[in-house]
Amino acid sequence: MYVCICNALKCRQFKDAAKAGARDVPSAFKACGAKPKCGRCFEEAARMLTGAEPVRDPLATPAE
Repeated sequence: MYVCICNALKCRQFKDAAKAGARDVPSAFKACGAKPKCGRCFEEAARMLTGAEPVRDPLATPAE
């Protein structure tokens, strides 16, 4: 799954950055060789670094 559309960074890249020692979003971007652009991904990127579960919308319905 893409986390950062601007830089085409996937969740695996943020998880790998965390394993390599990144503890915050800016250091994760640096580890991925990218710079943040719009900032919309920061919340999800932070979740990838901490291993927290994504927040699910209880009203959302799965796609068929």
